[in-house]
Amino acid sequence: MELDAAVARLRGAGVVAFPTDTVTGLGCLAASADGVRAVFALKGRPGENPLTLFVDGIESAAAVTGPVDSRARAMLRLVWPGAVTAVLPLAGSWPEGVGRAGTVGVRVPAHPVPRALVRLAGGPLATTSANASGEPPLADAAEAAARWGDRVVAVPGAAGTAPPAACAIPSTVVDLTAWPPRVLREGAVSAAAIAELARECERASFL
Repeated sequence: MELDAAVARLRGAGVVAFPTDTVTGLGCLAASADGVRAVFALKGRPGENPLTLFVDGIESAAAVTGPVDSRARAMLRLVWPGAVTAVLPLAGSWPEGVGRAGTVGVRVPAHPVPRALVRLAGGPLATTSANASGEPPLADAAEAAARWGDRVVAVPGAAGTAPPAACAIPSTVVDLTAWPPRVLREGAVSAAAIAELARECERASFL
């Protein structure tokens, strides 16, 4: 029932709070300019901080990104679903605030709820953490509902509850627009782990 209400809100250019494998998320349909503006206004988020796209698999990521290096594709297969946000080329036309300078952060979360929202709502979600800018992350949907009231539909569930990336810290952001990959923000996955995965991808490219 909560998913139905959330999908209806998304399709109506509204905002939804939901659990993820990292921190509780806040998002809208990425194709909705009104929804994107609502997310920025709700959070008080600076306009220069773009939103991340949530997709439900590598195939759906390919529909929103430009060409990706074969080693980068191998890296995505290793880290998704999971707590790694990959900065990739952005293809197509998207509302202001989704991506920046021709690139966008994309993630397949290791939690069934956001992936279900993507499938049921019919497109990628433009997302961020559910707290207001400058405030601590929210633990779960109940906190999101208490913080935002009827301005969002909150899908029940605690963040950080889905394996394999069960944690309550943000995702690691990795720039995959060039090789070797560059860690822009270390989070749930360590920079050392990313470096080892990159070496694995390099070795595989020679086989």
